[in-house]
Amino acid sequence: MKKAHFILASYAALLLGACAQTPADKFARAQESYAEHDYASARLDLISALQDEPGSGPMLALLAKSQLAMGDGEGVAATLAKMGAAALEPEYAVILAEAEVMRGRYEAALAALEGHDGANVWRARALAQLGLGNTDEADAAFRNGFDSTGNKAPLRASYARYELAKGNYAKARASVDLALKEQPDLLDAMLLSGLVATKTHRLPAALKAYEAALAAYPDNQSASLGKIGILGDLGRLDEAEELMGAVALESSNDIQVVYLRARLASERENWARARSILQEHEMAMRENPSMQALYGQALLRIGQVEQARGWLAPLVRKYPSQRLARRLLGEAQLAGRDPSAAFATLRPVADRPDATPEELTLTAKAARASGEASASLYFERAKLPEPEWLGGELAKADNAMRNGNWPDAAARYQTIVERSAKPNAMILNNLAFTKSKMGQKQEALALALRALEISPDHPSIMDTAGWLLHETGKDRVRGQKLLAAAAKLAPDNPAIARHLAAASSR
Repeated sequence: MKKAHFILASYAALLLGACAQTPADKFARAQESYAEHDYASARLDLISALQDEPGSGPMLALLAKSQLAMGDGEGVAATLAKMGAAALEPEYAVILAEAEVMRGRYEAALAALEGHDGANVWRARALAQLGLGNTDEADAAFRNGFDSTGNKAPLRASYARYELAKGNYAKARASVDLALKEQPDLLDAMLLSGLVATKTHRLPAALKAYEAALAAYPDNQSASLGKIGILGDLGRLDEAEELMGAVALESSNDIQVVYLRARLASERENWARARSILQEHEMAMRENPSMQALYGQALLRIGQVEQARGWLAPLVRKYPSQRLARRLLGEAQLAGRDPSAAFATLRPVADRPDATPEELTLTAKAARASGEASASLYFERAKLPEPEWLGGELAKADNAMRNGNWPDAAARYQTIVERSAKPNAMILNNLAFTKSKMGQKQEALALALRALEISPDHPSIMDTAGWLLHETGKDRVRGQKLLAAAAKLAPDNPAIARHLAAASSR
């Protein structure tokens, strides 16, 4: 029996030896993984292959590129140090410079680029100069890069990020669009496209950009977090939480993950959970105004008023123009029976012509509790909208609707309806449209029919009401008649034509 066991063990060893992968096999698989943007797998295979062939230049080069793609600046520097003279070539000089930027060694990055030219070289120089705070030199580096040779897509993406940071959204969008035209699969450009769209309130475009990034780079956390944030903004909380569950398993302590988890909890009005998620990260919150405001709000909502004041007061002192933090602090001061302090906190925003109903009502309560004669004035202003507020709110609502931000548009139209002395048919119609997009069909139908009563011959209003009557099955005959009448009044309107065709085919 022992001999049989020995024979079987020897045979198994021979099979394992025959199946063992060579360094060349591992390198080939690493190349495939790198091409598929699976940098972690590429790195593992390369490290294993290099144990057998430690001086392989091609393997070391691909390992450095994989490490750079993963943001491992220390690893890049260590790998390039093993490449000897080859690491001085322009391609690797740029890789080393980017790694030095990641490590905060900006002067070292500039030194690595000396004597080299090309779009990627100037991009790395620009990043290093920005790290040193030299904006004029960074501007010059970007200009030189645009005038030089080589692939300019990464340069354009970095320039887009630079302009976005300065608030130049149009320039950022133009630059990132050019980058994607030149290199459609460039991750940085994809992420920036989503970020620019988010900053300009084009939420469906942002979602599309992040989904494209995830299709090409399935494991990219930045793309996942961007998508989660947009889904939350769009009110698609179930989808956001499902994706967050997968991300949080791997990066539960990442501060962006922590903030988004708390934000999603707050969207559900689960303030105890939001507070629980944030409270373990006090040091990080001190550096993040958005997290501070959310934590203060969570504390306030669960009744910890004094703790909320302790977080919100420093935030308002440091960022006096942050209206949400100021409103929350005023609310906390009022709840803490300090109406004079609340009035002093709230008055700067309440005196603005675009003050919101919430700000005015809260200020009025604080003024009345502290004996201020102006309390009645704030109460009156809270009831009826001022032209400045109405115009601004309507513009924001219309913009949100154009950009597919249905929850924001609906909230703004709803506020306008509630504060208007006389109902406006088009605002009711737009509110109905946004509600329908959010899946609230019955409520949308009721609003659309109210709008139709006020303006029975407006084709857009007839279209909204007619299509909702058809969609809900409430009265499809009437719905089709309304759509047919709307099509006669607006024969060139493609949306009405589509609705009529769909209703007529069923």
